[in-house]
Amino acid sequence: MPLLSAIIPTHNRQRYAINAITTILTNFPDTEVVVSDTSDTMQIAEELGHWIESGRLIYHHPQRPMDVVSNFQSGLHLATGDYLIFLGDDDCLGPGAEELARWARDMQVEAAACSLGAAYFWPDFKSLYFGADFTAKLTVQPFAATISPLDGPQVLQQALKNLGTGVMSMPRAYLGMMSRALAERIEQKYGSLFGGVSPDIYSAALIAEESRSSVQIDFPFIIAGSSGGSTSGQSAEGGHKGGLRDNAHIGAFTNLVWDPLIPEFYSVPTVWSYSFKAAIDKIGKAEYRPNLPRLYAKCCLHHPKYWRETKASLCAYIQRERYSPACLAFVWELLREFSRRAYRFMQIKFKPAINRQAYAQQNLTNIGEAYAHLLTHVQPSLSQLQSAMKEFKR
Repeated sequence: MPLLSAIIPTHNRQRYAINAITTILTNFPDTEVVVSDTSDTMQIAEELGHWIESGRLIYHHPQRPMDVVSNFQSGLHLATGDYLIFLGDDDCLGPGAEELARWARDMQVEAAACSLGAAYFWPDFKSLYFGADFTAKLTVQPFAATISPLDGPQVLQQALKNLGTGVMSMPRAYLGMMSRALAERIEQKYGSLFGGVSPDIYSAALIAEESRSSVQIDFPFIIAGSSGGSTSGQSAEGGHKGGLRDNAHIGAFTNLVWDPLIPEFYSVPTVWSYSFKAAIDKIGKAEYRPNLPRLYAKCCLHHPKYWRETKASLCAYIQRERYSPACLAFVWELLREFSRRAYRFMQIKFKPAINRQAYAQQNLTNIGEAYAHLLTHVQPSLSQLQSAMKEFKR
């Protein structure tokens, strides 16, 4: 049984996945890679057949259409490692991943959040604001090589307060780490680890609620990739939005019933919020209340084209709550979001996108090259990370 399973659900993005898979299997000897592949071809299996024969690459091609949640669930059920890290097909493990998984197993740590300070932008990545400035580049933000305890319910409440922002500091399976035992416990209690239409934020909510021991790791043991074909790449180009039912991602979900309190259009905040609320509804605790006015404010300012959809959900929310407090909450969040947007605009206009203290390496053609540069960069900090593991106390 391997120590770690790197699980990669993928669909028609073989040019990224093959390089990421090869990089992981070459550099992490106690890790298996699990690929659940709904692509139109079996190119991954054809090019990496020797890894499949070795038993270190578990490859599944379901031969049928499958939504992203089902694809994540399929990968989960194929994994045999003690610890699990879900990755996008343009992401990669970073240095120290196996050491941290071994430490987590010894310390009975069930889940971890990664600071995600390492990012690789593939050669086809473009940004709406910065053009090709990030193309073929690895960036690494300053990190402390520390490990600190996380209060799962507390960080869950923080994420709910900032609805539409994402997982924030919650421990997570996607671009984080969790034990397979915790995944099995969640499945036994809730039926599945993944749900909604965004498996990463749905699972993060359940993990934050159910993990008995969670940590924040400020070390780049995961490289977050951004490619032209990814949702992060589409967001960077301003294209990750549109009609809900017209989107291929949502269209794969059959018989989807949308929550009337979430504006019915496709965007990062609405997809995240729908999935987050679905998880909270599944948990069923009254103290967990999504800050819906925060979401409506984000939709109004960032997606004014869909004001009718936002208005419909806002009206449904006001009807459910007391009229005056609900209206005041929305106005307050609208002012706050306007201030955040103005501040962000000033940052983009007058400051570089990457912290001046960040490490950056350009002209890297794939994530394998990015991993090699990152390994050299973090080498002096590995001893500090090892000390943090030894000194950690819950």
